[in-house]
Amino acid sequence: MNYFIADCHFFHSNILKLNPLKRRKGFEDVILENLRAVLTEDDALYVIGDFAWKLPEGFLEKWSSIPGRKFLIKGNHDWWFKEEELYPFFEEIYDFSYLLEVRGKRVLLCHFPSKDLRTYRYTELQERVTREFKENNCSLLVHGHVHWNPYGVFCGCHLNCVKCINVNVEFMGFRPVSEEELPLW
Repeated sequence: MNYFIADCHFFHSNILKLNPLKRRKGFEDVILENLRAVLTEDDALYVIGDFAWKLPEGFLEKWSSIPGRKFLIKGNHDWWFKEEELYPFFEEIYDFSYLLEVRGKRVLLCHFPSKDLRTYRYTELQERVTREFKENNCSLLVHGHVHWNPYGVFCGCHLNCVKCINVNVEFMGFRPVSEEELPLW
């Protein structure tokens, strides 16, 4: 089974200030416990960007204790890591996006939404997402990047005729989303 999660932001202390209504001290342990409770050795976990702020000593052992194969689609907070720093954590790392077939449908995995209604940053990347989605005849975009906010804004992908799901941990109870939960109808 494939699982998806975004915006873990492991060891990003400032995120507690940015999102105090959702993130509490120790959120890293909640994410790890939820992953361990769900994943088996036969599963694949796709981390859709913003994996970690830093990689402290001992974290690789904790991460490695989570069963299954792990893949990273890089987000903006993953760009400053060197490949050799991230590869011990993941089987494969994709720089921008990854195309996956789920239940006979093409699904685009990318950290960025097709449209972010909250900011004008990364507009060229949002345009690229929209282009890749349409050129590959995708049925769904699985993304992150847009964090919980009091207005309930997930993204604006629908304005670009892009069907999506935002798997940011803040929207998903700090747990991974299974391929069976994807809105592929």
